[in-house]
Amino acid sequence: MPDESEFLCGDWLWDASLRELRHYPPVKKGHSEQPDSVEQLPSAKAVTLYMWSQQPMSAHTGGGAGSPQVARLDVTYEDGRRLTINENNRECARKMATTIAAAYGLTVIEEGAPTGKRGGNLPKRDSMNRLLYDDGRVKTTLDEAMGELKTSKKKLVGSNKGTYRTSEIRRLELARDVRGPTETITVYAMVGPEENAVPVAGYSGFEGWADVEEWRAFTADLARSLGTSWVERGKV
Repeated sequence: MPDESEFLCGDWLWDASLRELRHYPPVKKGHSEQPDSVEQLPSAKAVTLYMWSQQPMSAHTGGGAGSPQVARLDVTYEDGRRLTINENNRECARKMATTIAAAYGLTVIEEGAPTGKRGGNLPKRDSMNRLLYDDGRVKTTLDEAMGELKTSKKKLVGSNKGTYRTSEIRRLELARDVRGPTETITVYAMVGPEENAVPVAGYSGFEGWADVEEWRAFTADLARSLGTSWVERGKV
């Protein structure tokens, strides 16, 4: 049985000399003496790490609900065959992906849900062609025809309201935030010399299902319409 310090992460051991990935079932004090799965990796041409969230599901055999956060490691070999590993421990899945990719001089490709991202989550304009945003705390109305961006932010008592001219928008910023199983995508207008971040569009749902490319195109089109530029947060 290998020493516990030899494990790459979780129940997985990586033998760099043989380029072999082994899985050892957990037992009371560590792991089983023999692996229950051994995969010797031939030449790989791609390593993809899928990460997404879904509604927690209970096992058919009873017990608690499974984790809503899921990761899948997919290694594509040169001959077209594939190795797929589902791993609830995301950090372990990421460590396996980076280790295997490094062994073949590859870069890990990160994706959302493996069954494909879903479009159609972009905001709709109202009958007056205004863009409305409401996350329960902040409401905004972007009226390009009037050249106005109106905001209303809830307080303990009442609300703070304000109006900006669209000519004060210095740029748009597209932000993506993941907290637990929830992914939030927000388009902010950076307004005035102080560059106040005012949300003008957004989406919230299970992680990994929204089409980020769709949101990039939406933000670029809106920036062109407003006569300004846009950036993606973290990629400025």
